[in-house]
Amino acid sequence: MWKAIGKQLQHPPRASQGARSGFSSSTRQLAQANNGNQTNVAKPKRELEKYDTSIVESGWYEWWEAQGFFAPRSVSAAGSATNPGSINNDTPDSTSRFTMLTPPPNVTGYLHIGHALTASIQDSLVRWRRMRGESVSWVPGMDHAGISTQTVVEKKLMREKKQTRHDLGREAFVEQIWDWKEMHGDRITQQLKRLGASMDWDQGFFTLDETRTEAVRSAFIQLFRDGLIYRDTRLVNWCCALETVISDIEVEYDDIAGRTMLSVPGRLKKVEFGVLHDFAYKIDGDDTQELVVSTTRIETMLGDEAVAIHPDDPRYTHLHGKHVVHPISGKRLPIICDPELVDMSFGTGVVKVTPAHDPNDYACGRRHGLPITNILDKDGTFNSNCGSESYEKMNRFDARHKIVEELKTLGLYRGKNENHAMRLARCSRSGDVIEPMVMPQWYIQCDNMAQRALRDANDQRLAFHPDSAIKDWNRWLENIQDWCISRQLWWGHRIPAYKPVFEGSGRLQASLSLPSGDGPWFVAESEEQASQQIQQFIKEKNLQHLSYKVVQDEDVLDTWFSSALLPLSALGWTGHELPSGSKIPERYPTTMIETGTDIMFFWVARMVMLCTHLSDQVPFKDIMFHAMVRDAQGRKMSKSVGNVIDPTHVIEGITLKDLKATLEGGNLAPKEVKRSQAQMDKDFPRGINASGADALRFALVSSTQQSRQINLDLSNVTSAQHFANKLWNLSAFYGVRLYDVRHRSSVTSEKVIAQGLKELKEDPQHQGLSLPERFIMSRLADTVAKVNTGMEELEPSVATDMLRKFIIRDLCDVYVEFIKVPLFSGDDESHRLKPRLFMVLQTCFDASLRMMHPFMPFVTEELWQRMLPENAPQSTSIMTSSFPSIQEFESWRDEVAETDMEVTLGLIQASRAMRQSHQVPMTSELPFTVWTSNPSLLAPNGAIPQSSRYISHFTRALGDIKYIDGSSSNDGQQGMSAIEPFSAAHVITPELKLFTPLAAIQNAIVSAEIQAKQLAEIRASAPGKVAANRKKQEQELQRLDRKLNSVLADLEKLAARVARPEYLERVPENVKAADARRKEELLAQEEHVTASMKTLRAHP
Repeated sequence: MWKAIGKQLQHPPRASQGARSGFSSSTRQLAQANNGNQTNVAKPKRELEKYDTSIVESGWYEWWEAQGFFAPRSVSAAGSATNPGSINNDTPDSTSRFTMLTPPPNVTGYLHIGHALTASIQDSLVRWRRMRGESVSWVPGMDHAGISTQTVVEKKLMREKKQTRHDLGREAFVEQIWDWKEMHGDRITQQLKRLGASMDWDQGFFTLDETRTEAVRSAFIQLFRDGLIYRDTRLVNWCCALETVISDIEVEYDDIAGRTMLSVPGRLKKVEFGVLHDFAYKIDGDDTQELVVSTTRIETMLGDEAVAIHPDDPRYTHLHGKHVVHPISGKRLPIICDPELVDMSFGTGVVKVTPAHDPNDYACGRRHGLPITNILDKDGTFNSNCGSESYEKMNRFDARHKIVEELKTLGLYRGKNENHAMRLARCSRSGDVIEPMVMPQWYIQCDNMAQRALRDANDQRLAFHPDSAIKDWNRWLENIQDWCISRQLWWGHRIPAYKPVFEGSGRLQASLSLPSGDGPWFVAESEEQASQQIQQFIKEKNLQHLSYKVVQDEDVLDTWFSSALLPLSALGWTGHELPSGSKIPERYPTTMIETGTDIMFFWVARMVMLCTHLSDQVPFKDIMFHAMVRDAQGRKMSKSVGNVIDPTHVIEGITLKDLKATLEGGNLAPKEVKRSQAQMDKDFPRGINASGADALRFALVSSTQQSRQINLDLSNVTSAQHFANKLWNLSAFYGVRLYDVRHRSSVTSEKVIAQGLKELKEDPQHQGLSLPERFIMSRLADTVAKVNTGMEELEPSVATDMLRKFIIRDLCDVYVEFIKVPLFSGDDESHRLKPRLFMVLQTCFDASLRMMHPFMPFVTEELWQRMLPENAPQSTSIMTSSFPSIQEFESWRDEVAETDMEVTLGLIQASRAMRQSHQVPMTSELPFTVWTSNPSLLAPNGAIPQSSRYISHFTRALGDIKYIDGSSSNDGQQGMSAIEPFSAAHVITPELKLFTPLAAIQNAIVSAEIQAKQLAEIRASAPGKVAANRKKQEQELQRLDRKLNSVLADLEKLAARVARPEYLERVPENVKAADARRKEELLAQEEHVTASMKTLRAHP
């Protein structure tokens, strides 16, 4: 339990324990255990044949935590990071320290998939930097979530006890919230741990704990003294459902085309919107004249203080200076001339003016000195200012119908327009319709701070990822409004402002008030300090003879105010001198912040403004944004829709029945529960299969290449799970074959390249490495470079894309398949190669697991531990091993080897394509001829001689492959005369082609059929064989034609997308590169299909 805010929250003394030991009871206990010795947690060790996420992902997190791996390494004076039992990387001093906050989730519930995305991205960056040897501090926290938490507990109180918070009183209600927080606060922590988030839990915070409370109080006082916080009476956005003001950016707008019935919180029946009502005001003293006004909120006419006309409107010149009579209250209302408010061409050119409940009318009222009288109470019912007792205590929406009926009775209703388009302001928190109201509030003046934030961005003291985010940043800050920071809640940081209330001296109180209309206010750290200020004030005013009491402001601060201070307060800043002798924490400023685009203005901009002002330094350099997560259909995730995904359900799986049960007993209305459950039937008819944390993390990080919004399809998580299983199978192959060749593992935390491999590469007696070895080491070097660059440039999806391609395509599909040829051969050359092949395989698999660890921490640790030699220290972990570096692998880049392997793979793939197009099974051998006009391919050290053994093996060649050098032929046809007539051709490149005789293809087909049928039946059907072959040929031509049309259609679609004006500016570079590769693949397919069709037609 956290220490509350003393008198500010009026919480019992029991809440004052353990202010900074963690943000939940479980983390506090964990911290205490870590302060002792928790190394008694056993290191997982098991023998598993099959990949089972529930087993593989158990035990490791507890062991990592017990080993203290999540804590930052100590940083020496020279700047290098050190930690007992860990590696020391050659990390530059400038990057030796990495500090990042996680956006604190609300204490109100559980993590959703958006939180999982944030944690997955951040943990990948954190683990990568930790493996590079940096001193990493990833600070977790939890937000008290003022409005959300209070609403949840209020609904619970009403549901269980039929009571409101006012029935309990402030102190008892806050006690209820603390009890609720104690019961539910740990759930989020456990979810983050299950996801594998390696946060420094000992540094965890809660935004209402003692340190953060002191920081908030100090910041408020400092900003007040600096003239940036002030109190004013203005028109505010009032939410009647929550009974609090909300800021402008917490208001959402619905566009309504015409009459629409909408649900409103607290009402059983829907409310009508999008209707424009007309009614008449009679001219005072002349019932024959009237002014007709129009309004969509006819209930506000009870607060009208004037009607406005345009001073130049000739229709109403004779009414200047006159009055109308309010039809219900009987008040005389002035007819005012206002060219700013009135558009002569719209409607009747007459506007009703309700200064206390409309922004435009409020400005008009101030211009003309009109009374600004609030006619509504905080719950949305009319008060005694409405001018008629019959409407007092009536809900604002109920009053609509009654007012229309009363106007009809008076003969003043002039009809309605049901096709009126309008924008409806709604509270983003509750969904209630915003009610503009005039009341005093606390504000922060933002102009100067915003200008500095703009300069910091322009001068690149702030860097945005993606860089396109700066446009939104500039647009919002250039048009910023002052921030209303007070909230009419009971749960939160109570505002440290006090005022004297004089007994029985109302007029005196009013005369002493500030321009805001209330006060005078005194800001101080405590009531005692405020009392001293008040006493001095009373002495100066000669009011010592009056009795008074000191009263603290009832309001609390906007939750985002405390969140805006987190880069400072989460590191221990309180506004006072720290034990180090400085006010600024040692690890401030932090390195970066990563979050969703939806809170750029709610949180990120405000952190930059407040922390920069208070510290004179930007709170972080890099700002990384990810897109919003939506469901597979692109819909916004919402509990009421039923498409919210709990990451735990994806990790561990859940049945449809249990999934539906999660909606019951919560705060959703029964109708919403049924609607959500029906949606679950459609989206998850078989429930959700268990995929594991590794698969979810990898899929989420990979999805961030979708720059605008992330449409999460659970099939992508399943695909990531298959990828993890690929790693598992590769490990099994490595382990079995390692034993066969008696290879001794040389894996260590410090080095990735296998012991002896570099020396072998440079040893002339061994004639260097073979083509497959050179190729895979070059691909590994390229992957290491691109993975590190992707992470450095805060594009982790680039890293996941590169790793998937390297492991599946290069390592498994090429290198492992190629080395099976010598591994399964018994000749002396193969026997000599085997140990060397496994040095390369060890290096590639070791490096792959290390690079994959930031994204799939559990399975990589499980498999990496199996690679360690038996004498490895017990504390050895992939988590603290060195990450493959560009410098370590740059000497292994070999473009020649990669080009030569492309030739080899091109020939192999061409042979398979020919077999597929002619339906020749792989079991049938075919004679092949390779023609090339590039003599270097046939040179002694060229691609083809180096790989001839592999080409013959994988093409299933009949006899030796015939190679023709088209560049040296003197037949006048570049050697084409040596190719058997009537051959099928496959064009790999213009200078490399593969041929096989059609007769051989036909023989292979016949031979395969003979194996499937009795020879006698085939001979008996010989006369019809030609016709059957022709039919097959026609079918094949039709298939190829369909394939060609599909390829051409894909090319057209790709060309159209690339030709869009916004393509160059908005599409990420990695997507452009993928599009370019796709274009090359499609063009190659077009050439191949066209050539195959030409061959078939030439030889019927």
